[in-house]
Parts: sequence; C-alpha cells; structure tokens
Amino acid sequence: MKKLFGIASAILLLSGCALSSTYTIASDGKVSGTSTFAVPKSALRNVSTAEQWAAVLLSNNFPSPSASPSPSSSESANCEAGENVELAQWTYTCTATGDISVLGQATSVTGSPNMKFTREGKTVRIVQAPSGDSGDSGNPIGLTGISLFFTTTTITFPGLVTTVSGDAEKVDDKTVRFAADESQSTEMSATVVLDSSSSTATSLNLTAKASPLAAGSADVEFTASLGAPAAGQVVFFDGDTLLGSVDVDEQGIAKFGTSGQLDGTHNYQAEFEPKDWWNIDASRAQVSLTFKTFQMANYPNISGAGKVGKTLSLANLKPTPVPASVSRQWLRNGKAIAGKTGKTYKVVAADFKKKISVRVTLRKTGYLPITFDTSELRISKR
Repeated sequence: MKKLFGIASAILLLSGCALSSTYTIASDGKVSGTSTFAVPKSALRNVSTAEQWAAVLLSNNFPSPSASPSPSSSESANCEAGENVELAQWTYTCTATGDISVLGQATSVTGSPNMKFTREGKTVRIVQAPSGDSGDSGNPIGLTGISLFFTTTTITFPGLVTTVSGDAEKVDDKTVRFAADESQSTEMSATVVLDSSSSTATSLNLTAKASPLAAGSADVEFTASLGAPAAGQVVFFDGDTLLGSVDVDEQGIAKFGTSGQLDGTHNYQAEFEPKDWWNIDASRAQVSLTFKTFQMANYPNISGAGKVGKTLSLANLKPTPVPASVSRQWLRNGKAIAGKTGKTYKVVAADFKKKISVRVTLRKTGYLPITFDTSELRISKR
C-alpha cells in the first residue's frame, strides 16, 4: 500500500503514467481517500493480460490486490488491480482510511517526499516542492517503459483554504489541488486555517558557532534544541538559502554543520518540522552571527635546506590584517618537538629522514583565530 500511496495525478500524455489521490481529513485528524495509478498499456509492451499486470505490480513491491488490513493496524486499505479498456490503461487503486500518516504516504513516491505539511496552532501550510527538489526522476516508481510522470493531489480539510500560490488550485473553501509533472519548476503552496486546534506547541532554540576553514571563510556548527523531544527534522537556512536538514535525536536535539560560509553577518534560521504534524506544531528559531577571518594571498611555507645543521624559518606569512599575535610550534613527522616554538628551527641529527613542518596560529581581536600546518620539508642530508 505504501508504494501506491506515493502516487498522485489525473492527466495522461504520451507514454506517461498518471497518479491521482483524493483525500479528506476529518476534524479529529482521521484520513480517508483513494489513490489511483494508471499506466498506458503501450508503456508496458510485455504485458497483455490482467494477470501479467498484477505480476508487474507485485514485482515492484505493490501490495497484493484486495489486501486485507491487519486487525491491529491503525489504518486499512483495499487495493485492486484493474484495466480501463476505453482508455487502454492498466490501473491500480487503493482506498484507505487511517490516521494522519496515511496522508504522508499518499504524498510521497518510493519514500521521497514531494509534499510537506506543517502546522502552527490552527494554521496548516502545505508545500509541494519543484520536481527536481524531491529527488524523483521522470519514472519515480521504476516501471520499464515510462518516460513521463503526471500527478494530482486533492485534499479536503476541516477548515478554510485562505491562500494558494504557484499552480496550486483552490477548488472550494475547504479543498485544494496540486497538479504537476516532472517538469514542475516552481514551488506550490497553500494555507488552511482549521476550524479548531488541539495540537501541542513546540519551542526551538538555535545556537551557531563559527570556526575558520580557510582565508575568508568558516565552518559553522549549529545546534537546534526542542523544549520537549518530538520526532521530526530541523531544516537550516542562511537567510532564504537552504543549507540542509537533519533528524531530531531522542533528546530533541539536531546538530548540523556547513562549510564555506563567507565573512560577514549571517541571519541563520532553523525550522522544526514534526513527523506528526497534525498533533504537534512546527516551530522556528533564528540567530545572527558575525565573523571575520584572516586573508592570505599566499600559503606560508618553510624556508631553508633539508640538511642537518641548517636553520629553517617560516616564509611568506603575510596575512591581512596583521595579526596581534603569531604562535609557532615546530613539528617532526606531524608531532610537536618539545620546546621548539621560536621563529626559526635548527635541524638536528634526530631529524634525518624525517619531515619537518610548523604549526601556526594567528590571533587578533574581532577575528576568528586560525591554526594551520605548513607543508612538510624532508631532511634528506646529514
């Protein structure tokens, strides 16, 4: 059943398949509806009978026709493989009832969500991302011969549809429809104000810490913490730019890191998207972070001959701005040489056939301190 519940569309064209879903949400969050999947017979050249079509469905992990629900299951479905002789289509339909998770299954294809729901108090927001953002291709369910994919999802809510954007359609005061194909390039969305709400509010806290990555950029580590643990994910943004997302752990914490953040002020945001969006509210937090890093036109290196008795020094260290302090630690094969923290280092017998480098740390008030190792110099002569 879950395989079909990723399916949603009503238009057939060329060799494409159509997936349509129509669902109604009751005031208690219970969901009922139907998902129908149709494929042109011409797209499956080796299928000529209903029995062969049923075999194709089974090999693609669709549930057996007329599946009986488990007595202990919170949802039920009746699935049936069929044939539309007039339109020359093979069909597969599931009628389902259950909790809000049924709707989540109805708006994903092979586990790749294309539609997201969030709720804060009485306000529900539905977003259908562009096709390329969902990870789907033109043949998301993997059936041979299908080159185009068309979807329509129609949902009736216990509330009022207040806004729609993109190509989302307000069918009536309580119903919204999303129709697209794999070429959908813009986001569709709708907002619904429910007649009543009994959801649990959440609170989110966000912290960000920058560490220098290289001249002019930094790594930033985020920690988003929920006031009370809840299943879901946190999505991170730099202004309007999506950075990424991560699941919330059992302690209600989501940690995420990003690299290559440029000098300046960043307005970072985090949004918690609960798994059980009907009963648990979304929440968001933001934090402003300003940082500056040292700039270096050339990477510093060791100057001197790789020979015992010679003196080595650090060359081409010309950061901008001039650091308030520079510390050095000379290294032998990557390990600190005790007591050797000066501007120069005299090569000793113990260095023969070893590699010498220096670890440099730059500091200045208002700038991120940066530590780096120079390239190694092999001591090849006595």
